[in-house]
Amino acid sequence: MRNTLFLALGILLVLGIFFARDRVKRAFQIGAVLYAIILVFRFLVFGLGDPDNFLDLAVVFGLFFLVWLVAWAGTRAALRYRERSQRPPS
Repeated sequence: MRNTLFLALGILLVLGIFFARDRVKRAFQIGAVLYAIILVFRFLVFGLGDPDNFLDLAVVFGLFFLVWLVAWAGTRAALRYRERSQRPPS
């Protein structure tokens, strides 16, 4: 698992170097998608190797979903706050 993390960080770093400043966001998104694909594949291999591990796998996916949901909600709230604070008062 540690090797996968280093692989994902390496992918993010390389993509960040190759893309221009305005494309760094896209590079990190691509790196995150690649990392998610690798992570899902590794979890599926782990879960299918032993049927008793399926519940553990479901719990891990549920936790990742909750983390994603909290990050998404926080990002949306920050963007809404930024949008409201930039409007001139009427």
